[in-house]
Amino acid sequence: MTNTPPSRESGSAPLARGASIGRYVVLSLVGRGGMGDVYAAYDPELDRKVAVKLLRVKPGNGVSLTEGRQRTLREAQAIARLSHPNVVVVFDVGTFEDKVFIAMEFVEGNTLAYWSEAQPRTWQEILKVFVSAGRGLEAAHEKGLVHRDFKPDNVMIGRDGQVRVMDFGLARQVSDKAPSDGVPRKIPVELPEEVGQAEVGSSPTIVINAGGERQDTDVMHTSTSGLFDARLTRTGAMMGTPAYMAPEQFFNAPTDARTDQFSFCIALYEALYGQRPFEGNNLSTLTGNVVRGSVREPPPGSKVPPWVRRIVLRGLRPVIGDRYPSMGDLLDALGKSPYAKRRRFIYAGVAVLLTVGFGVGVRESLADRRAICGGGPEKLADIWELSPAVGPGQPEPPRQAAIHAAFLRSGKSYAADVFATASRALTSYAQSWANMYKETCEATQVRHDQSAEVLDLRMSCLQERLGGLRALTNVFDEANGDVVENAVNATNALATLDRCADVPLLRAVIRPPEDKETKAKVADLRRRLADLKARLDAGRWKEALRAGPALVAVARTIGYQPLLAESLVLMGTISVKANDSEQAERLLIEAFSTADSARHDEVRAEAAGSLVYVLGYQEGHYAEAHRWARTADAVLLRMGGHELLHAWLLNDLGCVLEQEGRRDEAVLAHQQALALKEKMLGPNHPDIGISESNLAIVLQELGRNEEALVHNDLATKLLRNGLGADHPDLAISFNEGGEILNALGRYEEARVAFKRALASWERQLGADDRNLAYPLTGIGVGYLAEGRASEALVPLERASRIRETQEPELSRRAETQFALARALWESNRGRGRARELADEAKELYRKSVTKDKAPEVDSWLEDHRAS
Repeated sequence: MTNTPPSRESGSAPLARGASIGRYVVLSLVGRGGMGDVYAAYDPELDRKVAVKLLRVKPGNGVSLTEGRQRTLREAQAIARLSHPNVVVVFDVGTFEDKVFIAMEFVEGNTLAYWSEAQPRTWQEILKVFVSAGRGLEAAHEKGLVHRDFKPDNVMIGRDGQVRVMDFGLARQVSDKAPSDGVPRKIPVELPEEVGQAEVGSSPTIVINAGGERQDTDVMHTSTSGLFDARLTRTGAMMGTPAYMAPEQFFNAPTDARTDQFSFCIALYEALYGQRPFEGNNLSTLTGNVVRGSVREPPPGSKVPPWVRRIVLRGLRPVIGDRYPSMGDLLDALGKSPYAKRRRFIYAGVAVLLTVGFGVGVRESLADRRAICGGGPEKLADIWELSPAVGPGQPEPPRQAAIHAAFLRSGKSYAADVFATASRALTSYAQSWANMYKETCEATQVRHDQSAEVLDLRMSCLQERLGGLRALTNVFDEANGDVVENAVNATNALATLDRCADVPLLRAVIRPPEDKETKAKVADLRRRLADLKARLDAGRWKEALRAGPALVAVARTIGYQPLLAESLVLMGTISVKANDSEQAERLLIEAFSTADSARHDEVRAEAAGSLVYVLGYQEGHYAEAHRWARTADAVLLRMGGHELLHAWLLNDLGCVLEQEGRRDEAVLAHQQALALKEKMLGPNHPDIGISESNLAIVLQELGRNEEALVHNDLATKLLRNGLGADHPDLAISFNEGGEILNALGRYEEARVAFKRALASWERQLGADDRNLAYPLTGIGVGYLAEGRASEALVPLERASRIRETQEPELSRRAETQFALARALWESNRGRGRARELADEAKELYRKSVTKDKAPEVDSWLEDHRAS
């Protein structure tokens, strides 16, 4: 926000520098209005400067202070839901004393009003800026919100040239009783005598209530709670800035998105012609001209084309149903110059004359366009061929055959099963890509129901997805054992295609740089990042760890913030894989902050979600993890979904809750993750098996063993079908099944499951891998429960040696040591050593997250010290 002098109106003293509003530290007062103050402030949590608007909540008209604050909060949620490059971002909302505060991005720049007056502007420059502002309004309308106070002073042009609409202070969710298009409403010209002679200014927003009381205001409302969904109570107030108000606003008639269209066209008219469209120095005269639609003639010598004027005049029609159906329609009209159409028509005419005949030319042109739009399979030819299903005796397409052979050369016993699963998923992805390519192309080139701008946006997205697919199949072509092991997960990690059909989201992403040299550098780095991600997802994370820092350095040099955010979050993810939680935390927080400044919501959500895992699961900082979980959830809500990312957020949150001991909440999180994955992937996808397994673990810890066994059996089935019976991921389910069966007292069945896990891990990971200690301990515990202590000694001794040297989790080491202590005692094979091991186990439990198990060991020691 630019610094503006505080008003001279009396009111409460401004907050001093250093005062706190929530977590925000006040730096200075930058503006005052009838409804609130605006402060520059510092956010210590994310190390950034923000603007904090502190709204005064005034009771009256039968509304209590509490009700007024609640209304402000629910209205505030409206703008907080918006995520668009042409809308000022709201970060947070809350209460402060009897007020509501809103924290938003601090925009360095000037208002549209200042920009218009600073120097002469061509009509083309004006249109470009206003179309950007209009896109911000369009984004609000798509969320069901109406600004109701659009004016040049409520639009910021940052130093980066970005246009942002702000101060949605009068925003409301569109009423269920929106104005009808079918029957024009009769609006009286006369105004109440109390307000008839009010002066018409350019900046102040006024609220004239039913009693004629005037209030000055410049509020913006935003929020986080679900209060906005409660039905709003009408207060009988007329709200808006008179010079930019639509007819329906003067008389408190219902408003909708076309009300903003009217205000937008007043401001656009003023910028184009240097004067407002409706004459009137007082409210009565102005209103009469507005409701009659009496627009001034353009000034002599105006260079604004007549076609632009016609569009603006339609937006200024007094009957709401006579305006454009939507803001998008108005903006599309402004983007279609008839001169450009005429030039295209002339060129097309010349082309037609070169054909044998007009009719033949048109048919051939249409056929050519359809042929071009069907070119998706050709683009996939050297990546993953689309061809009829391969039947018995029929050869595989060359690219698929080469990858299949590479998988088999890895020597992994489950390679054929993994290739079959990955192949099905890749074919489905490639076919969906080709279908969307065709649909996107034909929507513009054949059906003409999609603009060229949207075509460019969607095609750019599809090209990025194609680059990711190419990078992954290139890694598969050089498959080793690690790649085969991770192939299904890597295929599942391909970026989803549904985002390429989400036009509002695509418009919300900052465009690539304009100059060709920088644009080429960005494209090249995106390709290299896609290759890095493919290697990470395919299990070759050590290669990615070595190559990643250089690519981050290149991104910093280029200086294109969205790409830098993407490279940082990828490097952070690689650090997570390498178990370097300190570096992962640093990189992910920087990725979030960079994406925040670039308005790159997808990276913001991914970084925040990953921080839940790093801070909560890896580092045990649970409060911080939950804060990041709320942040990720809010970003995903504003984005409008991204359900797979949301599912993994819930999965990681469930793991954190389980580690905290909040197991009932963990069950709920895993159930929600499971439901989202089933919705997106179907019930038989191997990824569903991971969530089923996680759910089984928490249920078993709660003692709900019968339920846990059902979920674990389903996880085992899904993973076996998708990955093959020998895949190491399946061993996790075998081991968990053994734990549950032990808890149910079914020790013989448990041993079968544990031995299957043990055999798989020994074959895949070696004889001394830390994972082997899980089934070995389980086997020993089962023997102890059956009174077969001597048979428990061998597996428990081996498990103890492995955990003593390789297991960082203290509670796991304690578990094995205590089991070995009991086995030694009961088999009479060294009772002194048994007490030493139990003493060590007790201390390990006390230092671990499972301190509640220490008393059990202490009790055993008391019973066995004198023996």
